Amino acid sequence: MSLFKRRPDPNNLPSTGAGYSVLDAQLTVRGDIDTEGTLRVDGKLDGSILRADIVVIGTGATVVGHISAREVIVGGSVQGNVTATSRIELQPSAVVTGDIDAGAIMIHEGCVVQGRLTVTAAASTKERPAKIKTRAPMPTPATALSGSGA
Repeated sequence: MSLFKRRPDPNNLPSTGAGYSVLDAQLTVRGDIDTEGTLRVDGKLDGSILRADIVVIGTGATVVGHISAREVIVGGSVQGNVTATSRIELQPSAVVTGDIDAGAIMIHEGCVVQGRLTVTAAASTKERPAKIKTRAPMPTPATALSGSGA
């Protein structure tokens, strides 16, 4: 067993294409964050999060500003509007003071929301409505009682 391990060569690492960023619990950031990747906030952010793919607000974290992303998971506190094109999950420790707009909202028991909740259908659902299968018409009570069918 070796005491020292070789570090992997950074040139041989596979490229994932998707980056992620973490704001540590001891970190306070003032200003907006604009990213197309994944962002996890465990500290305090005084500013908005714009255009993110996935945003995770950890338990004990605080965001004072708006959040706009594809998917948002809130376990901490958010003071501002939250918009997600796909879905929002509010964990039991979540506190949101502001309006929430998403394609789907999952709310765990114990979270607090002070604002409006709006669920809007995804763009693909609006363009292509689901097909409805039709069945033979059900007999009305009058024909069912007359004994004409059985």
